[in-house]
Amino acid sequence: MPRSWCRSRCGSWLGSQAKRSTSSAATSTPTPIAPSAAPGHSALDHTHTLAIVEGRFTHRSSRNVVSSASHQPPTTGGETAAQAKRRPRKSIVLGLATVLLVGGGTAAYGALSQTVTLTVDGESQDIRTFGGTVGDVLKDHSVSLRPGDRLNMEKTSGLSDGDTIEVAYAKPLTLTVDGKKTTRTVFDRTVDDALDSLDLAQPTGSYVSEKRSTVIPRAGTTLVVSTPKALTIVADGKKKTVTTTTPKVAGVLEEAGVTLDKDDEVRPAKSQYVSADDKVRVVRIKKVTKTQTVDLKHETVVRKDADAMVGETEVVRPGRDGKARQQVQLVYADGKLRKKAVLSTNRVAKPVTQIVSRGTQRPKTPAPDMSTGDTVWDKIAQCESGGNWSINTGNGYYGGLQFSAATWKSVGGPGLPHQNSREVQIKYAKILQARSGWGQWGCAGARFN
Repeated sequence: MPRSWCRSRCGSWLGSQAKRSTSSAATSTPTPIAPSAAPGHSALDHTHTLAIVEGRFTHRSSRNVVSSASHQPPTTGGETAAQAKRRPRKSIVLGLATVLLVGGGTAAYGALSQTVTLTVDGESQDIRTFGGTVGDVLKDHSVSLRPGDRLNMEKTSGLSDGDTIEVAYAKPLTLTVDGKKTTRTVFDRTVDDALDSLDLAQPTGSYVSEKRSTVIPRAGTTLVVSTPKALTIVADGKKKTVTTTTPKVAGVLEEAGVTLDKDDEVRPAKSQYVSADDKVRVVRIKKVTKTQTVDLKHETVVRKDADAMVGETEVVRPGRDGKARQQVQLVYADGKLRKKAVLSTNRVAKPVTQIVSRGTQRPKTPAPDMSTGDTVWDKIAQCESGGNWSINTGNGYYGGLQFSAATWKSVGGPGLPHQNSREVQIKYAKILQARSGWGQWGCAGARFN
């Protein structure tokens, strides 16, 4: 009990007890009473009460002495007879008052306080408190609650003697069991309690990353549980089945006696957790660095030669490959070449570019001889009109190529086709063919005859 509380709360009560004790002390013989040693009472209660009582009784006794001094003659040594007579009486009164007040203070302490059990995170203590509510007790003992924490009583609940206040902290737990990771919230004090509350099956010999007696901090923790499981290890061309509780790949390989080089590959990765029936594969990686000489291919440049005919080429300057010295790294996986990487290249001989000239001149094509009557148009005319360039049968088509009057006019032909020479008819036929294609003549296929 805080001393200041007792002084403030019990002050008026102690005052009333002091007054009653003063009046009764003058007429009755005090009976000595030993100070209470009941649980929850400290020597501090008695010492402070004694100080208060003694101060008050001393004040009253001094006043009585002064008032009685005028009626009593002085005794030997300057002391009056009344003073000498009352000196032992003063001590008796003071002792009686002290006993009464001490006894009264003890009774008040017991009547105004309650004994409750406060359990925080699994640790209990019995405390005597003057707090009126659960919240008062938590505040007095610096117990703060966070979202998710559990409290078995409302903070505003009043207290009765013998009550139990239980506070369970919500603790985040990252739990990995046989490679499967989950996040849980527990309210237990130790790892062992948490595993029990999670009803987690743990066969004999299971691995737990923390001692079971470890206290879980309020901030939470990470816990790994690995039960006995069968795994297959493939390494160096051999397959091996093992049963283990080791949680990660690296530990499984070490337990199985499989050593690793820094370049070796492991699947799953060494840092991964293992699960039942997993297959752990080790690939031996060997890196070899060597120096080799390689050719540097020469380039070829082609130059146009207007004086040479198309298709004619000439090597003006022969090319020559260069040489280079390379440092390469060969990567072997389980004995098979996987990769070749060039680390550096130093040119030893520069390649020479080859120069080639290529002719661009085309042979001249002679103009067709229209007089020979052996052109494609003559062949079409032979099919269309029997080769008669002046024919007019009255069927609406004219000349050797059988133009209609409208089509002839559309290409700018003068008069009617049959009225013009063979050469003129061919001239305007070419214009029509360039505009509309060979489909204008039903006998266009005759040109291939």
